[in-house]
Amino acid sequence: MKAIFIFHFSLFILHFGALGAPNILFIAIDDMNDWTTLFDKSNPIQTPNIERLAARGMFFSKAYCNSPACNPSRASVLSGVRPSTSGVYGNNSDWKRALSDVTILPQHFKNHGYQTYASGKIFHHHGTEYHKYEAFDDFVEFPARQPDMPMPRNGNLNGIRSWTAPDGKKGPVSRNFDWGVYPRNPDDHIDNRTVDWAIEKIDANKSPFFIATGIFRPHMPFYAPQEWFDQYPLGRLTQPEIKEDDLEDLPDEAKALLHPPGRKFISTFEAEKLRDAYIFDKAIQGYQASASFADYQVGRLLDALDKSGKADNTIIVLWSDHGYHLGEKDHWEKFVLYEKATHIPYIIIAPGYKEGQICHRPVTLVDLYPTLTELCGLPAPEHLEGKSLVPLLKKPKSKWDPALITYQQGNHAVRSDRYRYIKYKNGDEELYDLEEDPNEWTNIAFRKGTAKIMKQHAAWLPTEDTEPIGPAR
Repeated sequence: MKAIFIFHFSLFILHFGALGAPNILFIAIDDMNDWTTLFDKSNPIQTPNIERLAARGMFFSKAYCNSPACNPSRASVLSGVRPSTSGVYGNNSDWKRALSDVTILPQHFKNHGYQTYASGKIFHHHGTEYHKYEAFDDFVEFPARQPDMPMPRNGNLNGIRSWTAPDGKKGPVSRNFDWGVYPRNPDDHIDNRTVDWAIEKIDANKSPFFIATGIFRPHMPFYAPQEWFDQYPLGRLTQPEIKEDDLEDLPDEAKALLHPPGRKFISTFEAEKLRDAYIFDKAIQGYQASASFADYQVGRLLDALDKSGKADNTIIVLWSDHGYHLGEKDHWEKFVLYEKATHIPYIIIAPGYKEGQICHRPVTLVDLYPTLTELCGLPAPEHLEGKSLVPLLKKPKSKWDPALITYQQGNHAVRSDRYRYIKYKNGDEELYDLEEDPNEWTNIAFRKGTAKIMKQHAAWLPTEDTEPIGPAR
């Protein structure tokens, strides 16, 4: 064992010189979509710290999750395996059982001499059965079910006391479906506590380290301190672009995903407008405030890394597990295969690579595991399905494959440079030209001249859809 360690250490010295192996700061953000100034300066959500981060390395402008749901997305990042291979399709899927023989990303680095730490939402947060503690030398357990405990005492801050179904029936409302200034002391916010702990680890540890920090906002409930709500006054609020008849050209399977049984967000908004005419505006304000609060946390991490003197030998990656609908296509949250639910911020900063680059090739989160192993000179496990992004870090215009995105068994989207092709398990199809139709308002599937485009994109669909793994116990 000692001889093996000496061998690996010698390889590190040869590969990286006197500085040794690079550290890794691994930043995950929950539910952040592409409505930020990182993607377009005219967008309403201000993200100056994420932009500051992007200026140090490469921003992938066409980056996508592998599944628009927390658990399958995070499982794909941590394992390097696509959902269609693992069978991890839902938020209750037992990803540890599905991937029992797979060495996950932080464990691989721990096995090769890294000190590994995690705080916040790295795994899915619905209970300890989703965590894999042995992958880290120290891991702060993210609170199960409701990270913002204790919750407001007198029900939801937004005044909503019940769901309203499309048929008008009422039912108990989720405590997650909330927004407002909370908690009273900003230091008690879950993301402040998460980042405080990560900063302690940055300051205290010697190289090489792998520090994973999972920022929960802008996941619902949209809680943030007052100053972030003040950035988005209701009188000057920018609303998402919504087309009233947007669903008319969609196949039945698409409509079923947009409006599944039990998802009562849009009908509840409509009912609550009788009580509060600005209820939808306030929800949008909450998302924007929460997203900017997440950006603030990124700034704190970056400032701490700079102050530590370790930034020059640290790889930084930032990603979101998926995007988010805010009423587009008459939908709220994620769980669909459109651009708004799957398009994510994705940044990689690596010592020795050019700063301030933008890559417009479609990439996905499953590519992160092989990328980090190559950047750090580690062997890549044989099970990895993604491709290292190092060739794009060197030459951003290199030829690249389309991005594959999956939600539930048999439903897939293929995102190329220009098009999004969707095929559902029952054979229904959609096609969008993102250059001409960035909002995906017009389904051009089966229009004259599109059959060849659809066939080309269908060639990238997985050849096998693994049966779903059962729920975690």
